[in-house]
Amino acid sequence: MPKPTADGQPDLSRALNALRRMVRGLRSAAEGIERELNVSAAQLFVLTQLGKVPNQSVKDLAVVTMTTHSTVSEVVGQLIAKGLVTRTADAADGRRSVLRLTRQGANLVKKSPRLIQADLIKGFGVLRPSERRDLAKGLERWLDASGLGGVRSTMLFEKPLIPPKHRRIK
Repeated sequence: MPKPTADGQPDLSRALNALRRMVRGLRSAAEGIERELNVSAAQLFVLTQLGKVPNQSVKDLAVVTMTTHSTVSEVVGQLIAKGLVTRTADAADGRRSVLRLTRQGANLVKKSPRLIQADLIKGFGVLRPSERRDLAKGLERWLDASGLGGVRSTMLFEKPLIPPKHRRIK
């Protein structure tokens, strides 16, 4: 019986290996953050953005974290519950809520490691505009062709909230 090979598919092999390296790096960074700081990588990303620019709304954070309003809202809710973020009415517009780091949240950001999301964003920025466009288009087409085009995009390695009636019983 012939031995299976990746001959004739060097691009597939390169793409899968690049994806594996990215996922491994992301997972390793996320696990380290959770172990050291007791927050998720997504929560730390939001905390870091609030540390850079306080008094942002959830809508503002969705823009700077490049994700959806509902995803950021879930993460912010978790951060408020942990006492790392506060939500108050905007002094200039009482209809708008703004978010700020608590002292505990600010201290956590100060002792946190560099975020892998920041490295990925910086690395993407090094690519030429045509490379960025082609990479984004290629990834989207690959996901569509693989049946994953409809999967909801969330923040990196943020655990989905599962309603109690949908949890598996062990």
